[in-house]
Amino acid sequence: MIHSVIVEMRPRIQVCNVFIITDEHLKQDEYVRINIKTSVVEVTWQSGAREIVQVLNLRDYKLRPHSLSALQVLKKSISFRMQTEPVANVVGSFTSEILPIKQSSDMIQNATVKLLTPCIRTDRPCQLACKCCGKVLSKQDILFKRVLPLPSSASWEISDWFCHQHTCASSMQHSVLAPKETDCLYGMCYILVSASVINGRNEQVIRCNRCLAWLGTCTNSKAFKLWNCTTSYEGNNNATALEDFIYTVKQAFKKSCTMNCRLILETKLSEENSQYLLLWVMDKSLDILVGADEYISHKEENAGKVIMECKLKVKRTMKLLYMHRKCCDSMVTTWQDDCNVECIEIAKPMFTEGLAYLLRGTEVIPPPYKLTNSFFVTYLGL
Repeated sequence: MIHSVIVEMRPRIQVCNVFIITDEHLKQDEYVRINIKTSVVEVTWQSGAREIVQVLNLRDYKLRPHSLSALQVLKKSISFRMQTEPVANVVGSFTSEILPIKQSSDMIQNATVKLLTPCIRTDRPCQLACKCCGKVLSKQDILFKRVLPLPSSASWEISDWFCHQHTCASSMQHSVLAPKETDCLYGMCYILVSASVINGRNEQVIRCNRCLAWLGTCTNSKAFKLWNCTTSYEGNNNATALEDFIYTVKQAFKKSCTMNCRLILETKLSEENSQYLLLWVMDKSLDILVGADEYISHKEENAGKVIMECKLKVKRTMKLLYMHRKCCDSMVTTWQDDCNVECIEIAKPMFTEGLAYLLRGTEVIPPPYKLTNSFFVTYLGL
């Protein structure tokens, strides 16, 4: 049986890569036959006394028969490449190209931004509490009079926030961002509040006194950063740590203007130790066809032969390289010294769930393709 199917569609070069993961081991003495038709791919292999035929339906694409190449059959994976024909109403041809309208994706993006923007009202007080156990963190009810966005997660230099030179530029080099008690500043998946509104905290890391949950970090002696996925307040969204992770990565790469898009995600495990996640974009916008056990719509059994049809679902993803580093080693230092690499601090739950999410994306890729220069390959948006 097939566990998962990934078909990378690349209409510009008119090829597609197919990655198949099976539930059972494929023995070396068992044959695997690939039959490419105009809009269907038949994958046949012998399983004991039965012959299993898996039909992959690509109705919206036109395939070129007899174009199979790069076939690799391992213990639990099958991978190959095939060519596609241009479809005028889908991807155009060599003389013209039809660009897809991205209005729907922009609408989804705007809805996501609204979801992750704190809806703190300025006309009534609210409380800050631990989302895990509900313990109140703030000294008293807070009436925020100003709720403003930060320029970006990487622009912490105050001198970069102005378009002209100030007479006090020398003193601004040592300035720190110090919000007032009535100020609530927010960035990607976190809020920044005055240290005076939180019950006595002198540590670098902010924890809940009751359940010891990780709530945020101390940016300086006058400001605390609290994560949306760990802190509860009136108007807080119900976004999970994984949703915050995916949103942070997409926004960081969307704003990147360099050809070599790289990102460092850092989380603090203690007041002295941190872990890092190095991300490198291979393809910002990649359409893939995804199939799994739940997409099998038709099953037919004949004498010694099982025929199954798997419908594929189109998803727009981002193909990434990633590496997990448990300390600030030479690799992390090299990336940090590069001015084209953005460094973002994220919450510990975001880091943990995000890493597990990336690992799940790697599992659907056959072994010959899941590792490149010590970086693992994955998809964001499966």
